[in-house]
Amino acid sequence: MQDNRQLVEIFRQSGGFGRLFDLYCKKFESYGAFGTVPMRPTEEEEKALRGFLGIRYKGPRFPAADFEKAAREAGYSVSLLELLELYYGHQLSTKRQQKESKLSAWANLFIQVELDFITRFNISNTELEIFIQQTFNWFQRLKEGDAKGYRVLRTVFDRDTNVYSELLTCLSALWHLLMRKDEMFERCGISTGKIRLPMFAAYVTEDSHAFDKTNAKGRLLWSALNDINSQSLNQNGNIDNHMSAIPEYLFERQIYRNFDVLDDDLSSISHVFVPHLVKGTSPRTLNLREIEEMEQLPKYSSIYILENPSVISYLVDETIHFLNLNEFSLEQLPPDFPVLLCTIGQARTASKVFIEKCLEASPNCIIYYSGDLDVPGIQMLNNMKEQFTAEFYAWRMETSIYRNHVATKSKPLSDADLKILQELEGGLAKEMIQIKAKVYQELFGKELRGDWIKEVSSGISKMNQMNDDNIHG
Repeated sequence: MQDNRQLVEIFRQSGGFGRLFDLYCKKFESYGAFGTVPMRPTEEEEKALRGFLGIRYKGPRFPAADFEKAAREAGYSVSLLELLELYYGHQLSTKRQQKESKLSAWANLFIQVELDFITRFNISNTELEIFIQQTFNWFQRLKEGDAKGYRVLRTVFDRDTNVYSELLTCLSALWHLLMRKDEMFERCGISTGKIRLPMFAAYVTEDSHAFDKTNAKGRLLWSALNDINSQSLNQNGNIDNHMSAIPEYLFERQIYRNFDVLDDDLSSISHVFVPHLVKGTSPRTLNLREIEEMEQLPKYSSIYILENPSVISYLVDETIHFLNLNEFSLEQLPPDFPVLLCTIGQARTASKVFIEKCLEASPNCIIYYSGDLDVPGIQMLNNMKEQFTAEFYAWRMETSIYRNHVATKSKPLSDADLKILQELEGGLAKEMIQIKAKVYQELFGKELRGDWIKEVSSGISKMNQMNDDNIHG
């Protein structure tokens, strides 16, 4: 008898057997047997199969028994099952067997992680019971598919990529945070009672980026904290009130903060130009930390929001020039003078918190939003409108502006862009679908300037009138 591996190598080198083998495998997975599979072979496949099966060739039907007989007649002692396992390099199994194997592997994962977790921290039965209570039995509920984080872990499990490490690391993080927090703070030199997320990740894993949301570890940990937080609120009977009080864009950060873990509050920034709040003649870059520390903002009459930094700089330049021509200073503008804010593209949390604080101080504050006349620009406009309860207007994002500034050299909209636009309502979207081009905000800066300078002029007139009234009063 010849070496069966030689036959497998022949099949691999030929281009005529792969598709038939795949069909045999699929049938075995479903029924646990090969039987006969139908297949209409290509010219290349028919040539290869006729050459191997000889007189037994019965295309477009291929009985497994004929394939095995042909192999034996060629001098190979091998069943089709053995042949396919050699060909694919792994054991074939039915879907039922695969399901049972997955269930067994899932259960064994939790058994092994729990044993190693207890060993790693030398946890006593009493401590374990306290930990289970503190986490509302998250680990067991996760195993049963009844806890937040199940989908994250299941995805990693199904991909068979470091699932043991991900789960053990998450449990370890919860242990440090809920059972050994004071010890962790002391070792990290923390006296404020709060730890930054990268420092926490470095302490638990020696990798400061381990709990980034781009990593499964980070998503699993946040899901666990979210689950524990929800269970705690539900137990206290105030989950609905608490959830409605937190804006959606702050929810992820707030979950961390509820466990004394601080997120990155410096990278989230916004450009603002606000007389009486920030000094100087330049737009000021405020980070989330600075904005959150602002206790009470003035009652601004309106907020003019811009997508692009170049446009806010242009309008500030024009503002200062206009004030100088009228022998007026920024400090002389009224306290409720509008805010000029730039989101720098997609609005970060810093911009959203600043806007929210403006609306808290002045519920009647009007929002005007202006961005590029492209799909992201329109999507950002709609997102802003949905996020804030305020009188809201699109600022020069209109059909007439689009028509005036679109040109033959304008950057074209992609097919994906056009598909999205077809789902949107309004004349602007219809016009963009027809012309199939983008118009950037910088092109209609002149129109934006005209609107903004009217606000500046109105502010000057208001202050002059107040001064006249004081003189004659």
